[in-house]
Amino acid sequence: MNARDWQAVVAGVGGQGVLFVTRVLAAAARAQGRRVLISEVHGMAQRGGAVVSHLKVGRFQGPLVAAGRADLLLALDPGEAVRNLSFLAPGAALVVNAPDLGFLSPQARRALARHKVRAICADASGLAAGAGAAKGANLVLLGAAAAAQALPWGAEALQRALGQDLPPQHKRLNQELFSLGRAAPR
Repeated sequence: MNARDWQAVVAGVGGQGVLFVTRVLAAAARAQGRRVLISEVHGMAQRGGAVVSHLKVGRFQGPLVAAGRADLLLALDPGEAVRNLSFLAPGAALVVNAPDLGFLSPQARRALARHKVRAICADASGLAAGAGAAKGANLVLLGAAAAAQALPWGAEALQRALGQDLPPQHKRLNQELFSLGRAAPR
């Protein structure tokens, strides 16, 4: 991988907006002229089952992120964070919708520390619900990832991507949720 290449896994359960967040990340990368590959695994998405998407930015041949190669795991659900930890590369970032890492076993926490994985926690569900938009935790978590500099582009690129192809009232709400995440404690 060269300095311009970047890989991420976005994981959650059906209805959490995994695919929407992946599309926002892809739009931000494409707006900067980057090549993007996406792969989605839906599982039982309509019934709260696992949804995982792989995103590669740069010069890659295939869309799937290999174990130990992801620069970012954006986990909208703590259980899905646990199931997808194996994708993280040494020095990567884990951004998870949880107030803290208490959901991880001591062994998993030691493994993250050993591999120098940065763990960023945000109670995205609580913040979104407090804003009256319970289904917006995905955008709050995206804002937390941007604030933690866990992405290869700035918050401005994501804000522009958030506003694409949406009615004005949704643009405003998306921006508000994203801003909540940027201000969330880590």
